[in-house]
Amino acid sequence: MTRKILSIILASIYMFTPLMPVKAEEVRNQHVAVKKEVNTVRLQDDFYQAVNKEWLASAHIKPGYTESSAMTDLTDKSDANVRAIFDEILAKESTYKNNDTEKKMINLYKNELNWEARNKQGCEPIKKYLEQIDKVQTIEEFSKLLQDEEISLFDGLINMGIDQDIQDSTQNVLYIGSSSLQLEDADHYTMPSEMATKMKQALDEYNQKILELVGYSKDEAKQTIENVYKLESVMAPFIMGTKEINAHLDYYRATYNEYTIKELEALAPNLGLKKLLKANGVDKAKKIIVEEPKWLRALNSLYTQEHLELLKDYLKLNLIQDTSGCLTKEFEEAHHLLKAKLLGVNGKLTEEEVAFQTVNTVFSNALGKEYVERYFSPEAKADVEQMIDEIIAKYGERISKLEWMGDSTKKNAIQKLEAIKVKVGYPKKWEDYKKLEVKTFEEGSNLFENNLSVLKYLRDKQVNKLNKPVDRDKFSMPPQMVNAYYNPSNNEIVFPAGILQAPYYDINQSKEANLGGIGAVIGHEISHAFDNSGARFDKDGNLNNWWTYDDYKVFEKKEKAVREYYNHVEVSPGKYVDGNLTVGENIADIGGLACVIDILNDNEKADFKAFFNNWATIWRGIQSPEYAAYLLTVDAHSPYKVRVNEAIKQFEEFYKTYGITEKDGMYLAPEKRLGIW
Repeated sequence: MTRKILSIILASIYMFTPLMPVKAEEVRNQHVAVKKEVNTVRLQDDFYQAVNKEWLASAHIKPGYTESSAMTDLTDKSDANVRAIFDEILAKESTYKNNDTEKKMINLYKNELNWEARNKQGCEPIKKYLEQIDKVQTIEEFSKLLQDEEISLFDGLINMGIDQDIQDSTQNVLYIGSSSLQLEDADHYTMPSEMATKMKQALDEYNQKILELVGYSKDEAKQTIENVYKLESVMAPFIMGTKEINAHLDYYRATYNEYTIKELEALAPNLGLKKLLKANGVDKAKKIIVEEPKWLRALNSLYTQEHLELLKDYLKLNLIQDTSGCLTKEFEEAHHLLKAKLLGVNGKLTEEEVAFQTVNTVFSNALGKEYVERYFSPEAKADVEQMIDEIIAKYGERISKLEWMGDSTKKNAIQKLEAIKVKVGYPKKWEDYKKLEVKTFEEGSNLFENNLSVLKYLRDKQVNKLNKPVDRDKFSMPPQMVNAYYNPSNNEIVFPAGILQAPYYDINQSKEANLGGIGAVIGHEISHAFDNSGARFDKDGNLNNWWTYDDYKVFEKKEKAVREYYNHVEVSPGKYVDGNLTVGENIADIGGLACVIDILNDNEKADFKAFFNNWATIWRGIQSPEYAAYLLTVDAHSPYKVRVNEAIKQFEEFYKTYGITEKDGMYLAPEKRLGIW
């Protein structure tokens, strides 16, 4: 399954990232301005700014990053710990056998850093694939090419994946998704905007450069880019864009369209899907879900001899983009310039940092196993699990007391709540990398072949899941990652060890501080089970209505109020939060806080200041203006400052703790305050 170029960029920088080159002098000037502001701001007027004033005054964005935040600080700490583990592995290289996982890590790391060999090879590793595409003369030959085991790894026309059946969460089924787009979002093709124009300009320059590096003339590269956009512009109107997805009242059902192979052939006869599925080892799929049939029909109309050159150019550009990180220094420089223009990356990570991140991504489970043994105690795991039990119990009390929900729906909601699977720290089973082959340049391999080997390894893992029961013990994040998630199909909340560190969590921290950190995050993830998306899944993780008609209508009204409230939150002059895009995360923030505040209310001497202060602390962060503007269009989370200030405005406990009155900037009239869970 082809990765989209923007996804590659975001993943290659970091989880949390800013957007345009910023000179050091400009950064210093920005910090001076911030310091003046935060020294005078009152917490009654801007709680986030007041609590974080010292951190904001001294914070800076490191080279190669686009953001500095509590999460990037923790990620740096986690990376340093994992790096120490890997350095020990490097030091003991001579003790490992060829098929040892540690030896494969070392090989990959050294190949990343072997610029002499990479530059000497140039584009040779991918030329045979480009020549194969160039030789194609008919649409029938093109179809055969897409069935090639290696070429198919870079085909973004038809994205296939094995995943949990949302209507039968016990089984893995085949999903067919729409074509990858250069600009990622179909809205950027159908609804022109300033952001789309900037993105296209930056990507055009990048694509021009890498095509010329491969050997295209200036005019040939320009024509190739035009051909790809021409093809994508015809498909885009038939692919759901962000705005339609976020506004859709029943997105999951709209994208759940079951087809047999015979029906697929009838829907898109030109594509030869039966042979394509067989070549990918998924022709025995018991169930096939097509997410967007209109797109498949549109692609079928384009899949003709008349459009062959467009299709070939699309495939070649996807292949070059996906493999450019394995080639020469010139490709890396082009990629860096793209990140600078598009995402505001100032400076670079060191070559060693980039190589380590590659290893930490590919072998995350192996390094994660050692990480939890060294840095995550059984006592911390037990303590967090106990906290989760307490929060789930309190959540159940809150549901049982809801005035707007009937008894029947309450019963189902509590059953779902009590069925939530809790995962803390690390998985029960660790990944085995025996089937992954990584050899060095000296052994006759290269970084491109390493990449190809990883992609095949991942594809085989996917294909092997088809028609088999879902492994519900699996973690979708490695233990060292600083993050957390709720999975509606598993009805599970997951907290990797990486996030279970201060300021989010510390076993020696006060209960109030922990509740304002990881406690609120736990409540947040639980609330996702009951947000606009999670509320459509039942206790077993199936897409299934467990609501009465009247109760769901009230829920929709409350959900709409959250959308409309955040739509009117101004981030900067003329720039507003997208309430439709962020509704689920905003519901989760408010719902999570409501639950842990109830726990604090059980203690007459609870330190609410420690609680609210840590809530503001865990979301502190600085971003370049360009990156912040980008996130407003794509991030399901509200900006950090909004997450802090707008969520706590909804609770009377905040007003009592800090003496907030109608004269203060943090005041929100009671009748305007939100509440669902």
